[in-house]
Amino acid sequence: MNDILPDNRNSAAKIVGLVFHPAVVGAPTLMAILSEMTLIESLSWIGLMLTVLLVPNIILQIFLQQKGRFVYQRQTRLPMYVVGWCSVLVCLIILALLNAPKVLVACLMALLVWIPFQLIINQKITKISIHVAVISGCLTGLLVLNKLDSPELRILAPVILVLTAWARIKTKNHTLLQVALGAILGCLPVLIVFPIVLR
Repeated sequence: MNDILPDNRNSAAKIVGLVFHPAVVGAPTLMAILSEMTLIESLSWIGLMLTVLLVPNIILQIFLQQKGRFVYQRQTRLPMYVVGWCSVLVCLIILALLNAPKVLVACLMALLVWIPFQLIINQKITKISIHVAVISGCLTGLLVLNKLDSPELRILAPVILVLTAWARIKTKNHTLLQVALGAILGCLPVLIVFPIVLR
């Protein structure tokens, strides 16, 4: 199977992809979710979570790139999904031991559900836009938690999602089907898990 080489000649699309990168959007989303905590408390939880969740996959990506395997290649994503799922599980155990806020547990539980679905579809059908999936999940979580509490934010949220989808298609990282699947698979675990965990 040949993966299309991404095309980053459109600078606007490239910038959108960087600004709304999955590794970037988690921090402001968690800041909004933990807005009722002190800044030090919220930054401590966010620092812990992002370290446990991101560092193993960053190390794996560097290793894979040295072997000539890149994220845009569908088969390269298998080990990344496995390491990502294990990182989420480890992070969930740490948060449970530290008696973390229930909303953070809900976020991680949604990720535990989300990653296997992404993995199965990636392996059996097609690559999925992780950018769009993460944006979709984050925005759905903020909506469910009533953190998009102004008309401006409720308008901005879908604009960000559509803009990210456009950028992923424009840079040839994904097709319309792949960004649509990302949007659906990003929000569904949140809609399923949050009501159960946060009731």
